Amino acid sequence: MARQRDYKAEYARRIARGKALGLSRSQARGHPREGEPPASSPAAKPKLDDKTAFAIRQMHQGASMTAAARAASMSSKRLSKFIHAHKVARRKGNKWVMTDRLMRQVPMILDARTKAILVPGFDEASRVGKYHNAVGQFVRNPDPIILRPFEGKGVTDVKGRFHPFETDPNALIRYALKDEPEFHEIYQIIQT
Repeated sequence: MARQRDYKAEYARRIARGKALGLSRSQARGHPREGEPPASSPAAKPKLDDKTAFAIRQMHQGASMTAAARAASMSSKRLSKFIHAHKVARRKGNKWVMTDRLMRQVPMILDARTKAILVPGFDEASRVGKYHNAVGQFVRNPDPIILRPFEGKGVTDVKGRFHPFETDPNALIRYALKDEPEFHEIYQIIQT
């Protein structure tokens, strides 16, 4: 005897699966609205979620794609699809070379205040992160030598404007005494 199918439950799972992939309800149903790409088309790029972001971070730290996907509890096929759709990495021989150009929102210190800017890619965001770590070290142990590697340096945002790193000890101590948001409260990957 054939088992009865629960069409209502199947439909609900299809809609939920589509939502998890960032598709609209009509795309998940298989009948996209006018102007929307079908769910299976290359134009329907997979969306960035927490698992994918974690896997990309693992790859930036040197993990292979398979190991990064396993660490993020996702399939390597899903991670591969994201990497190819967004051109986050490319193959060079047997290794993945990260070419991550996803925009990131990062905090910059300007006149003892926090200003959020968008930077184009992992390298610039990493530089800002290292700077914030140095500022934290300086606040705990006020030694100007800690800030010396950042003097005259900064990052360029997505609009091409240069933002220098604040290295004035007095401004950084004023900044530390204020109730400004932390780096992790502002930092996020912006998907285009």
